[in-house]
Amino acid sequence: MDSGASPKERIGNIKAFAPVANEAGSIAGTDKEIDILISTDVLSEGQNLQDCGILVNYDLHWNPMRMVQRAGRIDRIGSKHPTLWIYNMFPDAGLERLLGIVQRLESRAEAVNSTGFMDAPIFEGQTVNPQNFNTLRRIRDEDGSVIEEQEQFTELASNEALQQLLRSLMEAGGRELLEQLPDGIHSGLARINYRGLFFYFTAPAPRGEGRQHFWRYYDLQSGKILDNRFVIANLIACSPDTPRVIGTADIFEIQEKVMEDILQSSREQQAIEAAPKIIDPIQQTVSTALRSYLNNPQVQRKDVRAAIQVLSEPLPRVHVKAVRKAYEEFDQSKDIGQLVEKMNTLKAMVEPNGRPQSEGVSPLKREDLHLICFEYIWS
Repeated sequence: MDSGASPKERIGNIKAFAPVANEAGSIAGTDKEIDILISTDVLSEGQNLQDCGILVNYDLHWNPMRMVQRAGRIDRIGSKHPTLWIYNMFPDAGLERLLGIVQRLESRAEAVNSTGFMDAPIFEGQTVNPQNFNTLRRIRDEDGSVIEEQEQFTELASNEALQQLLRSLMEAGGRELLEQLPDGIHSGLARINYRGLFFYFTAPAPRGEGRQHFWRYYDLQSGKILDNRFVIANLIACSPDTPRVIGTADIFEIQEKVMEDILQSSREQQAIEAAPKIIDPIQQTVSTALRSYLNNPQVQRKDVRAAIQVLSEPLPRVHVKAVRKAYEEFDQSKDIGQLVEKMNTLKAMVEPNGRPQSEGVSPLKREDLHLICFEYIWS
């Protein structure tokens, strides 16, 4: 399918290829059903093709986000496939050679742009750079984290769109309406092939810096909980005349699962933020001092080794301060036993799961979560 096909032909082909996702039940099971669909990027956005379980990228777009958009056509809520397969065909000449060609093309295009004969840059909106090609290499090497990173980028970009929608609503006189809505309000949205619940919670932000906002969608068909705002925003978007519906589900049981998911995500994020990335120089200094006492009869060799082990890992700032203070005291007293003891007490300052405690930040608790609204997404 190419961009030259008429809208009617394009819609017909889409329905014949993915009849379930596009509510074309009369086509399913007939001779008109299409098993293989070949298309340009004309179908890379805004299409429901989750009947399909295999995607083959026979050409690579220079922008990795385009490839994520392609995958998003089949990797959607409502897919009946337990596993989706995505294959990428890379040029035999190698990405490095291709990158060199593209960079030369860009240089020449920029020279043409600078003469003033072009109304707009030739590659406007399609900038090619080594970072994009590095992403393509990771896709080639089946690095699954690429999709998540690109989705997070899309989510960040979508925040501006959400803010613009909210701003337009406010300017149209919607502020008073929103302020009058009570917390805990709920509704329902009719959407074909979906069955789940959307929840919106808030909670106090760490250190009193405003409030945190949590969006979650619980898919009743798969039991999965989604937290990608870009995906959820597209899922709950509707107009005033969109049909409303209230589903049948154990709302309290699902709400508990969603709240636990929020708390778990908060704990994981807090641990990531608390975990330092480098070893402080004072740790190396103390570790060197301890090694010189490995064979000293004043201390047990195993205790010294344990203390050195503690110092071999990055430590939170609060622990680093304790190490520095202990070393300053040792520098005055030369009491190696006391230094070893203090280093080994750092073990008790780490949580049982091995993650450092976040400095000065209280963990999010269940009673901190405040329900703003929830909505059925139902078919």
